[in-house]
Amino acid sequence: MDRQQESILVCVHYGPHGQRLIQRGSRLAKLLNAPLRVLTVAPAKREEYNPEKERYVAGWRRQTEENGGEFLVRACGAGLKTPDVIAAAAKELGVTQILIGHASQSFWHEITHGDFVDELLERIGAVDLHIVAVQRYPEQLEDTHEQGFAAYLVPRRGRYTLSREASGEDAIKGVFFRELDTDFDSGLFKIVKDGQAEYVKIVQGEWIKSRS
Repeated sequence: MDRQQESILVCVHYGPHGQRLIQRGSRLAKLLNAPLRVLTVAPAKREEYNPEKERYVAGWRRQTEENGGEFLVRACGAGLKTPDVIAAAAKELGVTQILIGHASQSFWHEITHGDFVDELLERIGAVDLHIVAVQRYPEQLEDTHEQGFAAYLVPRRGRYTLSREASGEDAIKGVFFRELDTDFDSGLFKIVKDGQAEYVKIVQGEWIKSRS
């Protein structure tokens, strides 16, 4: 297939890895002289308005357009799965290469708890699928977050909340990286266990744990 026929689709969802995926897709599109589309799939169930999520979407749209691409939002209708929506968009747009993110704690919950990749591959046919690791936070923190500062996660009424001071023996010490362009305590909290760094998501001062 000639390079002029290539077409790139980047799939992003709520979380800090979207920016990195778009950057990767933009570089690939420029290398191949191919059109760039960025897709986010809205859930079938209507959600309450989430200003932080809307900020992510606005940022992705701006970044996509700055790179000469087209930003798309497609709803996941009743009876459909995310792979169905991605595959339908790819067919409609004549996409030849798809980029998705793989993270252990993110929207791509389906990847780690099912056959997301297999289902997507079955639906996209000859389209190339790129799975990009997006959990490598240290490489992107300086682009998406402020400089970190010492902080604690303090248990309160069954939840862990962010604090600059330790309170009680069960407080977890770490480093908090606040997201850029936000007035809320939302970002990533770095915890070191047995010499290994783990990053957990903080939204408006509270630790958001993934559900298994």
